[in-house]
Amino acid sequence: MLEWFKNLSEGWQTAIFGAGLTVALAAIGGLFALFKWLSGKNDGPVTQEKTIYQEGSDPTATTIDGDTNIIAGRDVHTGIDSDAALNTLVKTSRQLGRTKEENTRLKKTIRQLEAQLARPSLEANIALEQSTPAPSAQAKDLANLITEDDGLYARALKAIAQGDNEKADSLLDQTQQFLDTVQQRKDDAQARIYMARMQNASYAGRPRDALQYCDKLTTLAGNDSLIINEMAVIYYENAKYKEAEPPMQRALKIDEASFGKDHPKVATDLNNLAQLYEATNRLKEAEPLMKRALEIDEASLGKDHPDVAISLNNLAALYKATNRLKEAEPLMQRALKIDEASFGKDHPKVAIHLNNLAQLYKATNRLKETEPLMERHLVIFLQFTRRTGHPHPHLQAAIENYRRLFMQMGHSEAEVAARLKRLAPEMFESPDKQVKEQSPRVIGAKYPPPRPPIDPAVSGFP
Repeated sequence: MLEWFKNLSEGWQTAIFGAGLTVALAAIGGLFALFKWLSGKNDGPVTQEKTIYQEGSDPTATTIDGDTNIIAGRDVHTGIDSDAALNTLVKTSRQLGRTKEENTRLKKTIRQLEAQLARPSLEANIALEQSTPAPSAQAKDLANLITEDDGLYARALKAIAQGDNEKADSLLDQTQQFLDTVQQRKDDAQARIYMARMQNASYAGRPRDALQYCDKLTTLAGNDSLIINEMAVIYYENAKYKEAEPPMQRALKIDEASFGKDHPKVATDLNNLAQLYEATNRLKEAEPLMKRALEIDEASLGKDHPDVAISLNNLAALYKATNRLKEAEPLMQRALKIDEASFGKDHPKVAIHLNNLAQLYKATNRLKETEPLMERHLVIFLQFTRRTGHPHPHLQAAIENYRRLFMQMGHSEAEVAARLKRLAPEMFESPDKQVKEQSPRVIGAKYPPPRPPIDPAVSGFP
């Protein structure tokens, strides 16, 4: 076959070669078209690289393919930190279909222009003449590469290079507004993360670990009274009362201005500040705050709301601390009734009220009235332990209070042991089966969501 081709004239060889090349090219084109058709049939149309399109300074950006088909919209603010914000301004463009290479060239132009606009090293002016600096010729050439379709920052640099300083200031103002918005969103999210870490450490029984986040939140909290109050609570839990007072007072002022002086959030702030004053033995300052908090809760939530019970108990604890037992008793009794109606007679919250009232009776030597309250209080914690398989945090303290009461009433150790065995035989059959001591963690203040109101103060626990 090859010999036959060689024996042909030069004209025929050229004609046959050209025809063969045409057929080969057609075959390759057909194969490519077939491959493209199969790809489109299975995976959709083949498109160019997707690009981000942003309309001027508007925060909504759209993903666009090479054929200018809109794929999806997104908010360019979302998930952008302060370092990436400037890159976003550079990368986004109003021009549809801008390719990755075009964006890369634009970014390179911006970096070169920034370098050209940078001031050279200062040197002595021998002529002692003041001259206004001017952008270099290279800067002006680079500025010509930037168009009105490019981002705000790029256009601001162009205006600087061209000597249009007023326009540059305006564009930089718009750029700063966008960047500030991005940074604010980042700071808000960071503050929430720090607050959650702080709360997690507190609920895990690691209040000292939570303190580090108070320092981090100092500059991020802004006027968010929820975060400010949480910081104050962490300081309180760590007995850092001097550090706790300013944020508590600040949270109170913010909530009074935001919600009005008769709002339940204000009552929460008042109660927290009153608890701080009581902890630092400033009882005269604490009392009017507690009374005002009680009045707000009764007026806004109703006289039978559980938060009212907390305010009642806090005020009663203050009266008891100042030996005003007759004033404390009706408040404690009312708090007990509210929580019995709200949570049921066997709820641990009810047990705390029972203990508080029992301790008040005990302080006035009314031991016969104390006994049934103390036993009911212990039984509730025993029931909780049976139901959950875990001893309640106040169970051991309740057992000790119960034991001391009966010893004070003249009963022997054997009689006390028999009573405990009757109440919970599975726990008191032998010493090794007795419940191990748990450290109680109860604070008298009430806190706003997401942290629910804490149980009222527990009097008489060792």
